[in-house]
Amino acid sequence: MREFHSGAWASSSQDFVHLAKDLFALSAKYSKKIDGNCSPYTLAGVPMLFSALRCLLIELNSGMWGEPHQAVLDDLAERFNDVKPIVKHYPIPEDLQRHLGLLLQVRHEILHPAHRPGGEADNTPGYLRPLRELKVLQSTGEETDYPWISQLKSHRLFEWSFETIRSTVDLLLREHHVEPSQARDLMASYSPDERSGGA
Repeated sequence: MREFHSGAWASSSQDFVHLAKDLFALSAKYSKKIDGNCSPYTLAGVPMLFSALRCLLIELNSGMWGEPHQAVLDDLAERFNDVKPIVKHYPIPEDLQRHLGLLLQVRHEILHPAHRPGGEADNTPGYLRPLRELKVLQSTGEETDYPWISQLKSHRLFEWSFETIRSTVDLLLREHHVEPSQARDLMASYSPDERSGGA
């Protein structure tokens, strides 16, 4: 990522977001059959959204749709945390920063599941309690709740995740001055309710 080499490359961000949209459609269908929210597809969808975002960051800052920005690529190469370079290099509103931070932690929870109880009566880790306040978890609403990984099996969480990533992508495209018709096509890719096919 730090050096430019000859060879072919393409917009792989679209592959990841297309897969996330397909998972979202399956999630919506599945949740309707259960209780209107419960969906295991979220566990696969959230990591795909972050993969799409990382690829888009590399594409934008490598000059695929405008001027290259090596400083962002250098930060991405040094970190496993894709949110820190975004916050460092772009004017991200505080609410969106918080949501991106929460969503990154959700991805970590999915990729490194604990499975065992964490000590909280409602099984929601304390640092992710804002997700309960946002009402995006699969929850009984009672003091004793589902196991933590089951709380993440939530179509509402998937919707919120898509909206968080979409808001971030919108800001990134504007900051990079992506040509309006290309930006519209890219944004359509991050709209889960639009037909898959994307840009």
